[in-house]
Amino acid sequence: MPYAGTVDKTMGAATAGHLKHLLETELRRAREESDLGIAMFLGVDGRIFASSIPNELDPREYRLLNLLKRNLAHICNQLSGQNMMMSVQQFEAGTVVISGVGDRAFLVFLTTKPVEITKMQGVLSNVVKASIVVRHLFESRPVNADVLASYDEAVAAELKRLTRILFKEKFEETKEFRKNKEVEAYLRSKLVPLVGPGQLDEILTLAFNEVGTSTAYMTADHWARLVTIVVDRVRDLRGDVVAEKAEREWRAYLKSVLTSFV
Repeated sequence: MPYAGTVDKTMGAATAGHLKHLLETELRRAREESDLGIAMFLGVDGRIFASSIPNELDPREYRLLNLLKRNLAHICNQLSGQNMMMSVQQFEAGTVVISGVGDRAFLVFLTTKPVEITKMQGVLSNVVKASIVVRHLFESRPVNADVLASYDEAVAAELKRLTRILFKEKFEETKEFRKNKEVEAYLRSKLVPLVGPGQLDEILTLAFNEVGTSTAYMTADHWARLVTIVVDRVRDLRGDVVAEKAEREWRAYLKSVLTSFV
């Protein structure tokens, strides 16, 4: 059985950049799910926190976007002063769907495609779901089992899906990933004089296989286990004295690197 067990490949927003990426991802997913043209997350003061806008807009989409901009002050007043929760407005240029996100922010979706109000239940349900998800993200709340249990199935599934997307797309930017790459490079540099380049890759490959994960996802416990495996191999090849000296140095290095804040 692999030492590592199941690796949790999810990630919450640890930085402002990650939060913005999550918000933009949710807006893109929400507009694509309902086949809408433009999605924006704004504050009632008019600030745009995040948006999902196609690279190219047709003339009708420009008209609808400009119409929104002209009415933005009125919309913000309705949201902040009259507690508007949901609005569907149809114009010649298209349809605008507005949904409140807490007390001080809201979502806007624009589409120039023909929309029948009587057939919008699915779209509005998706917009409400997106509003709940965006509010959760914007409030920087955690995504764990207890929190997910408090939401309905659709919202919980979307939040969980977003943490997997963030992990896949942004994990290599985290300090954990950078530390793990640094540790691997250090061990390689220290191991090659002891076993030679010919056996280096074989020893590390077998060690990672026994630990049960790869460099990117290693934790302090995984590295401790890997050092034990590698030291045992060094002992077989170079004897107890060399192995014990290497183990002292490597474990001291691991402690200093893996417990640092940077």
